[in-house]
Amino acid sequence: MARLPMLVAACAVALQTGCITLFSKTDVVRSDESRRPVKFECEEAADSFHTALKNRDRSRGGSYVGVPFVTVYSKDCKLSEVASWNDSVTKCDSDQDGTITLVEANVFSKWPND
Repeated sequence: MARLPMLVAACAVALQTGCITLFSKTDVVRSDESRRPVKFECEEAADSFHTALKNRDRSRGGSYVGVPFVTVYSKDCKLSEVASWNDSVTKCDSDQDGTITLVEANVFSKWPND
């Protein structure tokens, strides 16, 4: 019976203070890569590519254990900025010639996040 008041008090504190997080970690993967060089056909192609890259999610999964307002365990896995750049250049430069054209950049900007 003594546990019930403690449980009610813990729930009340959790609901009043917002969120309680016991463990949270973000891992950055592929952080040792070097940036792949690329040229752009024109300024508009560069702008289109950079805008699409900025809007993409770098998350590569994770795990979560908890209930609303109380996180017991949370772990996220994200690509480094350089790895995200390299993957995006590989996907965007369809002919792999090292130059991103306006057509390639426009097609890349319309691709959904994967």
